[in-house]
Amino acid sequence: MQKTTFKKIQYPLFFLILTLVSLYLFLIFIPIPNSLGTDLELSWQYAISRAAVDKLIFGKDIIFTYGPLGYLVHGAALEQNFITVTKFRFIVYFILFVAVSLKIAKLKTKLQKLAIFSSWLLLVSINISVTYQNISTDYQILFIFLIILSIVDNLPIKLTRCCAVSLGAFAGFCLLTKFTLGIATAGSLCLLFLGNFFDSIKKNSNYLINLFALLDSLLAAISVSFILLSPDFYISNLYKILVCLVVSGTSGLLAWFIQLRLDRKVILKAGEKITISRNLISKSRIRTASWYVFYIIYCSCLVVTIFSSYPSLIDYLKHSLDVASSYSSAMSLVGSKRELILAVSEIALISILLVLVAKQGSLGFTLALFLCLFLAFKHGFVRHSVNHVVIFSWCTLIVVSLCLPKVRGVRIQKFSYLLYFYVLVIAFIFWIPLGTSSPRSVTPDMAIKNLTYLFNPSSLHSSIQANSNNNLAVEKLPTSMTSIVENKKVDIVPWEISLVAANNLNWKPRPIFQSYSAYTTTLDNLNFKSLSTEPRDYIFYDFSAIDGRHPFFDEPRTFSYIFCNYKLNSYLPKSSQQNKFSYPTNLLLLEKLSSSGCSPSVSTGKTSTIRWNNSQHIEASDRSIILAKVKFTYSLFGKIYKSLFRSPPVTMQVTYADGSKRDYRIIPENSDNGVIVSHLPKDDNEALSFFHRQLPAQVQSFKFHATNSLLYSPTIEINFLSFDI
Repeated sequence: MQKTTFKKIQYPLFFLILTLVSLYLFLIFIPIPNSLGTDLELSWQYAISRAAVDKLIFGKDIIFTYGPLGYLVHGAALEQNFITVTKFRFIVYFILFVAVSLKIAKLKTKLQKLAIFSSWLLLVSINISVTYQNISTDYQILFIFLIILSIVDNLPIKLTRCCAVSLGAFAGFCLLTKFTLGIATAGSLCLLFLGNFFDSIKKNSNYLINLFALLDSLLAAISVSFILLSPDFYISNLYKILVCLVVSGTSGLLAWFIQLRLDRKVILKAGEKITISRNLISKSRIRTASWYVFYIIYCSCLVVTIFSSYPSLIDYLKHSLDVASSYSSAMSLVGSKRELILAVSEIALISILLVLVAKQGSLGFTLALFLCLFLAFKHGFVRHSVNHVVIFSWCTLIVVSLCLPKVRGVRIQKFSYLLYFYVLVIAFIFWIPLGTSSPRSVTPDMAIKNLTYLFNPSSLHSSIQANSNNNLAVEKLPTSMTSIVENKKVDIVPWEISLVAANNLNWKPRPIFQSYSAYTTTLDNLNFKSLSTEPRDYIFYDFSAIDGRHPFFDEPRTFSYIFCNYKLNSYLPKSSQQNKFSYPTNLLLLEKLSSSGCSPSVSTGKTSTIRWNNSQHIEASDRSIILAKVKFTYSLFGKIYKSLFRSPPVTMQVTYADGSKRDYRIIPENSDNGVIVSHLPKDDNEALSFFHRQLPAQVQSFKFHATNSLLYSPTIEINFLSFDI
């Protein structure tokens, strides 16, 4: 009797403690928008928010991994959108908290509850690092989506198509925030219904409903992304979609009416007993036929509408795919082998678990989870860095956590629980370096501060504005300098876009607004076309690059155009150090020439085919620049390897005329546009001389090296061009 009474007291007390702890953690990890800052990442966050405020067209004026709504999940909170950004991120955070709470309440065992809770805690706690604050908003959206999918997988079949339309529309919205988030949500949704379709074929029931649900989700995603592509066209695009729906819906009803009339004539000639059975079959057949007509007409109308409308959804998807697909080679970063081995072991074990769950009747859901796991692995280990790996470890936790309730059988349950503890331990190992770098306060003071911000957004706004002003103070240009570029069209090369915010510049960005992101010849050509057809009056240039690249290699054709068509501004005082501004980033101001300062480029008549690690000698005169159009060809193994994993960096080793050597990373996908190889400045001072047309640092020879040359053809084709200055 006393034991029973103790249990009755124990459970409410445990629930109360758990609730208080959860609410405390909820307050601690409330997302706070970043202040404006001066590094590469904070610059692009400002850029995508500024682009949205200026109503630039994504896919045309701006091309990036984030879309027109990307500022909501990872953009800077500007004066014009502060409330919108803050509210959106809090709403996502709050919905996730509610979704996780409801999911935990529905689960049966404590271990299943603990698994979901730990997944939530790891994801939101990523934000305790100042460096990566608010990195998790897009993954919070993905977490919500996967929780909803786990519920949809068990809903009555009658609700399937309604859920398909709703979730498809949600995936269309996600496609315009972050392209890979759209791929993850839309792809996992399609795989869910595709797997359910195959399961229903085996059972010989409801397969048409799952097929129609698959089509519904796809069409809803495409339609919503088309409507929301640009704020200036929301209403007109909505009208176009409504017209498509009316036309296709009317066609479907007309087909239903015609079929019904024809079948009635047949039924009247049959006997009473046959009439009833044939009537049931007839209604089902007529309904199916009318839906087929609806889909055919709607798809036709939608395709014509999308291809004939501006702005172009096709351009947005095509260019976003170009950026995303080239990321695995252009931005690859090799990290710890130990971490990679642990990650591969996790994928292998989780794949076994997913196969077991699929055999128990959840093929669609396991396919959806595997897609998210694969995308997280690509994101985490293509650019193998701390924050990317932590996101992968979170994904392993959520995949296993959502599988646990679907596992049946004692042996499989034991395996799944052991696997959960395994991925939890690895997640903790991966998380330690991030959690110890510049941690935010997790004390009660932080909870009280966040609660104050929650009820007084103006104080949060003031705090962020003050921090932004303080951060941007180091980028303030002299008044005499800003007066030169006032109201003039300017661009920033390579990436410090926050310079625009600090000095209120009239920014006219290249489509790929940060040079390192021009991963392919197509993207580089878009930048070149933008600059050559609508030249900027001034360009702020900094001799900088990431990942050991040479700055001239990032957007080769665009840079050649800049060098030939811009000169150093005469403002530069002769007495300043090496004719530079007394500016922290050694920034140079380039102004547009009235005509090109270079002769047209011509072929030297020299074409070479060299092998890896073989040197290629070059000769150039004092007034000529040699360009090399370097064509790397992937082998079949390389194409597969790159699709599933990453392409390791390709290095160009340069030997200068003075005998010194330097190694620079080169991007295989854009080097065919012609990289400068005759003169490669080693530092800022030599770069300044280069823009003075003094051509320092002449190159004698170069060769290429890759850590795995089996990924490429054994030979490298090089065509040489030259121009005089």
